Amino acid sequence: MYHHVRGDLRELTPASAVVEAGGIGFDVRIPLSTFERLRGQTQACLFTHYHVREDEHRIYGFATKAERDLFRLLISVTGVGPTIAVQALSALSPADVAGAICQGDLKVLQKVKGVGKKLAERLVIELRDRVGGLLVVLGASQTLIDASLLATPLRDPLLGQPAASDAVLALVSLGFDRKQAEDRVTARLRSLNAAGESRLDAETLIKDCLRSE
Repeated sequence: MYHHVRGDLRELTPASAVVEAGGIGFDVRIPLSTFERLRGQTQACLFTHYHVREDEHRIYGFATKAERDLFRLLISVTGVGPTIAVQALSALSPADVAGAICQGDLKVLQKVKGVGKKLAERLVIELRDRVGGLLVVLGASQTLIDASLLATPLRDPLLGQPAASDAVLALVSLGFDRKQAEDRVTARLRSLNAAGESRLDAETLIKDCLRSE
């Protein structure tokens, strides 16, 4: 319902921000990752998620679109509501949350209040193929990105090329699951090899994969 809110930052706590826009003060719940970005600012632009329950209507806000995307992925898992998702982005950095899911690191995920072993396993099973593409935009270190790629074995040696890995990550971030992304990239690489084309860059590969039927 609301894509974002931009305006004067009237109040700020580690758990909430009040942003005034058009004479209206929006009371927005935020994770600690967003609080740290807003601290010391007088203006704010938050990407929002409007959550509705029978007993509550609440706006959640995030400093970046990638953080909001990760939040939405988290709450898509059964047993993970907005409270646990916000706690995850407060106890850990967004990059660490995504990285732990990609690597299947249950111990790290269980550091989040409300996440036990079974819920951590469910997060990995349901989201492992969907969060990898967010690592780059979340600012994860190259070490974490490489480790996450290795944690999910490549299904074809062709995908080991840097441009291919970048293309897979980009497609996943655009909504493809990992298998679909790898299948498209692999098919395109095989087509290029058959045609004797050796030049390969991630941008062209991504565009070609998005055009394929």
